[in-house]
Amino acid sequence: MFTDRYVDLPGKAPAMVVVPTGSFLMGAAADDEDRTDAQLPQHRVTLAKGFAMARTEVSVGEFREFVRASGYVPDSVKLGGASVYDERSGALRDDASASWQDDYAGRKADDNLPVVNISWNDAVAYAKWLSERTGKQYRLPSEAEFEYALRGDTSSRYWWGNATPDKTVENLTGSGDRSRSGRRWSNAFRGYRDGYWGPAPVMSFAANPFGLYDMDGNVSEWVADCWHDNYIRAPDDGSAWINPGCRAHVLRGGSWGSSPAQVTSAYRQGADGDVRSGRVGFRVVREL
Repeated sequence: MFTDRYVDLPGKAPAMVVVPTGSFLMGAAADDEDRTDAQLPQHRVTLAKGFAMARTEVSVGEFREFVRASGYVPDSVKLGGASVYDERSGALRDDASASWQDDYAGRKADDNLPVVNISWNDAVAYAKWLSERTGKQYRLPSEAEFEYALRGDTSSRYWWGNATPDKTVENLTGSGDRSRSGRRWSNAFRGYRDGYWGPAPVMSFAANPFGLYDMDGNVSEWVADCWHDNYIRAPDDGSAWINPGCRAHVLRGGSWGSSPAQVTSAYRQGADGDVRSGRVGFRVVREL
């Protein structure tokens, strides 16, 4: 693990973990009962060049440092609002006043929570700012890098195995979890409880085999790639699959509100780059 210091002002970048090189099968197997067309065809990806990935999601405190130092205006402020959790309905609702400074339900967020209500554009701007401050190359992970790092050298449905975990590993939807008013999940890991409804402070749970936290729970995360409906003609070298000018990008990893099928290592979804949600944050990669 290492941390880059800023070259032109006090402070330092997020703690980074070096991810080893290797190859893996990306996507879902054709006989996987939870597979979607978007996860096919399964294909081998080889990452010949090492990279470092942030140990945790970017926190509210880290993002606040960026906003204060750069003057950047996040999309939740510029475009107005985000989709946050509504306790009365049990669903997400648009809140025109919610911003990156708020938590999943639109309340003021603590600095150690993962920053949410962040657009893809905001995430890219933060990585660019880190590069300028450190003199190193920071960026969003590619989708292949994220799945490789998430799996942590495993080929099971989840990095901890093929079923409900037998100990607390991630912030997931557990049948034992309850919201403030006593709501429960309709589709959850049976017999699991992590004590959170909404995101937990970063590093509250176990690290995966590569030493990375909250890769498959807590908040879903933006990656660099444009959204494609399947993996036909996808890169096999771990690079991001970019079409210039694309609007939709990829979200990876499960969130505090994802069903078990949405937490599998192969799960992926697309969203417009200006979407802001109380279920979505991000982390960065640093090139080596």
